[in-house]
Amino acid sequence: MRVLFFFIVIFIAIAGCADLQTSPDRPYKAQVLHFEPQSTGNSSGWSVQERTLSTLEDLNSLKGRYFQILPGGTLQITSTVGSLITGTGSASSSSDALRYNIKNGVIVPRDTTTLLALSSFHAFEQTFSSLKETTGLEPEAFSEQVGGRYRIFFEPVISLSDSGETAQISLKLNAAFNPESDNFFLFKRSEIEQIPLAANFKVIAHEFGHAIFKRAFFKQKNEVCLNTNDETKISRQTDKFFPGRFAVEYAISGLNEGFADFMSAMMTGEADVLTGSFPGDGPTSRSLTSTRFTFADLSRDSLCSGKFYCIGTLFARALYKTAQLYGDDKSSLYAFSRRVYRAIDQTSENLAQSSARDILPIPSTEAIFCKRSESVRLAYDGLLTSAFLAAFLQGFSAGNEKSQLCAQLVSAFGSFGFTLEARGGCQF
Repeated sequence: MRVLFFFIVIFIAIAGCADLQTSPDRPYKAQVLHFEPQSTGNSSGWSVQERTLSTLEDLNSLKGRYFQILPGGTLQITSTVGSLITGTGSASSSSDALRYNIKNGVIVPRDTTTLLALSSFHAFEQTFSSLKETTGLEPEAFSEQVGGRYRIFFEPVISLSDSGETAQISLKLNAAFNPESDNFFLFKRSEIEQIPLAANFKVIAHEFGHAIFKRAFFKQKNEVCLNTNDETKISRQTDKFFPGRFAVEYAISGLNEGFADFMSAMMTGEADVLTGSFPGDGPTSRSLTSTRFTFADLSRDSLCSGKFYCIGTLFARALYKTAQLYGDDKSSLYAFSRRVYRAIDQTSENLAQSSARDILPIPSTEAIFCKRSESVRLAYDGLLTSAFLAAFLQGFSAGNEKSQLCAQLVSAFGSFGFTLEARGGCQF
C-alpha cells in the first residue's frame, strides 16, 4: 500500500506536466483510484485507472445524476454516533477546488485533492450502480426521496461545538452520513490512512448502507429523540415505540452499523470494510469472517472495544456467513442480499405488530431522556437485539436459508442477544 501511495504522488507530478486540451465530451473519462475486489488467484487492491464516470453531468461542479460532490466548505457538528452525525454543512464552489488537465479526452488530476474528489465520485457511482442488484431498488428511488440529489461534502473544515466553546479542526478519521439531512461527509485523509477513506469504495458502500437502513427500518423518517416536558417523559415509561427511541438505543445503532457492513460486503465483494486503508494486511475486528467474540463477550473490552459497532459486527457476520451457502454465485448472493433488504423493510412493522413486541423491553431511563448508553448492558440490549432479530426473521421463508441464518444468529448472539423466546420462527 505504501508503494501505491508513492505511485499516486508520482502520478500527480507527471499529470501536472500534461498538455492542456479542450474540455472532454460526455460521458466523462477520468483517472481515478479504483478498487478491484479479490478474485480467484488474485488479491484485492487499489490502483489509479482510467474509468468512465457515466452519471457525471457537469465536471466543474461535480454534479451527477444522483449526487453531487461539494469540495471544501465547513461542517458544524452537534453530535456523533459512530459514522452517523448530526450537524449542518456549507460548501464552496467545486470549480475553485478542482485542478486538472485534459489529455487525449481523459481528465487527469493535477493534485491529490482533485484525484480523491474524482475517486470519491467514482466510488459513489459504483455504489449507486449496485443498488438494483443488492436491494432491488432503482437509484432514482433514492435520489428522488432527497429532492433530486444527495449532497456529499468533501474535505470540509470541521467545527465542533461543546459547552458553548467552538473548535476548528481540519482532520477527522472516517466518512459519515447525516440521517437528518441525508448528506454525506468525506473527511481529509489522516496520516495513518494508506488508502484514503474518502475514496475507499468499501467505506462509501458502508456509509450508503446507513441511507438504505434509514429507508427500510426507519421508513425514511428523521427519527429524533427530543427532551420535552416532564409529562412526555412519564408517558415514555410505558411506550415502547415513542418517537426517537430507536435513534438513541445502543443496540439499534449497532444493528444499523452491522447492516451497513453487510451491504458493503455485498456491493464490493470484500468481507472487511477497513482492510487496506490502514497499516497491516490482517483482518480487523470488523472482519465478517472472524469469530473472535460473541454477544456475551461484549462487556469485556479486551475482546471488542468498538462499542455498539461490535453488536453490528455480530449481525453482519451472521448475514455474511449465511450468504456463504451460495459460494461465488453472484446471482444467488445478490438475491440473498435483496431478501435481507426486504426483511429489514418489514422489521419495524413486525416489531410493532407481532410477538416480537412482547420481547422488546420497556425503554431504559437513558432512552426516556434521549441519552445513549456508553456501554453494552447484556440483559437490556440483549432483549432489544432479540426483539429486532425475531421481527427480522419473519421476513424470511422457511427452508435451508432461514435455518442457516438462525444457526448463525444463535452462534453470534447466544442466549443473551437472541433469547429462546425470540427463536420461535427458527427451524433447526
